[in-house]
Amino acid sequence: MQINSVLLFLSKGKKPDPVSRKVTMTKQVADGIITYSKSWHPNEGILILKGRSKKQQIIIEGLVIPPFSTHGPYYSGFPTYDLPFDLSYVGTAHSHPGGSNKPSLEDLNNYYGVISIIINYPYEYNTIGAFDRNGVAMDLEFVDVI
Repeated sequence: MQINSVLLFLSKGKKPDPVSRKVTMTKQVADGIITYSKSWHPNEGILILKGRSKKQQIIIEGLVIPPFSTHGPYYSGFPTYDLPFDLSYVGTAHSHPGGSNKPSLEDLNNYYGVISIIINYPYEYNTIGAFDRNGVAMDLEFVDVI
């Protein structure tokens, strides 16, 4: 009898599937990600995304170079404890010098914020991808001004 009530509780406690969020980024930010990635090639580059997150939309308006970041051909990162407290940090952007712009298992395990932007070689607008914490692709729109 107890098992049935536990199973009933668990089934009622399930969360609904998350609704896909839309990502809006200024072209100036996208150009910054592209330029930064090209400058670090053949190593990965990493940046912090500044913006705001509403219910169904993430707006990216700026970039921050993380202090004490490390870069290599298959990795990039930074110590989060060295970051100042800033509520406008919404995620990270990093480059993949080879392969695809899909998040790796290591990318997902080191996720920071509500969004991850990944750009792959040859570092153009059409090689930029936006992903949530689970690695699910998000709609990405580039605009002149927000």
